Amino acid sequence: MSYWRERAASAIEQAISTINVNLENLSEQDKQQLKCVIDAAYPFRTRKNHPYQIWLDERQKAFERLGIINERLRRKSTASSIAIARDLTVPGQQSLF
Repeated sequence: MSYWRERAASAIEQAISTINVNLENLSEQDKQQLKCVIDAAYPFRTRKNHPYQIWLDERQKAFERLGIINERLRRKSTASSIAIARDLTVPGQQSLF
C-alpha cells in the first residue's frame, strides 16, 4: 500500500471511529453525518493532484463498504466511461450517421 493510500485509509478509519452510530443499521441521517465527518478528515493540504485522487478512491471504497453509496451505481458510471473510451455509443446517445 502506498504512503498516500495508507494515510487516506487511516484518516477515514479514524473519522469513522469518532462517530457513535450503529454501522450495521445506518439511517439516512447517520449516512449524511458519516459523509460529512469523512470529508472533513481530509489529511492532505490541497485537494488536487495524486494524493487527492487516492483520497477520492479510498473515500469511495469506504462509502461502498458502509452502504452510503451503492456499488452498482459506481459500476454503471464506469461502464459509460469505458464505452466512451472505446469510441462506442453510450445508451441513449443519438447517432450522427
